[in-house]
Amino acid sequence: MKGETTSAGRRELHARHIEMIGYVRDDGLYEVEGRLLDRKTYTFQADVPASAVAPGEPIHHMWVKLVYDEDMRIHDVSAGTDSAPYADCFGAAQALSGLRGLVMSTGWSQEIRARLGGAKGCTHITQLLQPMATTAFQTLSKARLGRPTPRDANGRPEKIDSCWAYGSDRAVVALRWPEHAAGKTKAL
Repeated sequence: MKGETTSAGRRELHARHIEMIGYVRDDGLYEVEGRLLDRKTYTFQADVPASAVAPGEPIHHMWVKLVYDEDMRIHDVSAGTDSAPYADCFGAAQALSGLRGLVMSTGWSQEIRARLGGAKGCTHITQLLQPMATTAFQTLSKARLGRPTPRDANGRPEKIDSCWAYGSDRAVVALRWPEHAAGKTKAL
């Protein structure tokens, strides 16, 4: 990775790959798919018989697909576990059916933890769901182009102070909404 320094004498033991892709559908809805894949460089033996996973083979491979609309309301959910160290893991995806009708918005991560945390769901699938909301939101970028910027009750754009680049003292805010810029602005 750019700017990364390499530690001396290190060996890879575990790799996690997370992939998320957003789609627009012909019926006007959207989909976001997320996949989580874990592999180890050594034989992994869980604490139950017959659970050995060979080096390089998936120890976890889970996937989730959310179908949603422009309001971020979930219309359908499908999920599965293709690889897991325990036989019981394969039934966890069914817990996601209760997500239909939810809106991916403020409080999404807390809602997911409340509904699927602990023994109510799979830790890996729950972790995968949390960033799927931001991927779903980014998927809507093209559909939202040209629309007015959402503003709060005082007329201030809601994006201000939502992240580093949109900080009220940053150049992006000074350029887009100078009337809402605070103090000295920092360079783009």
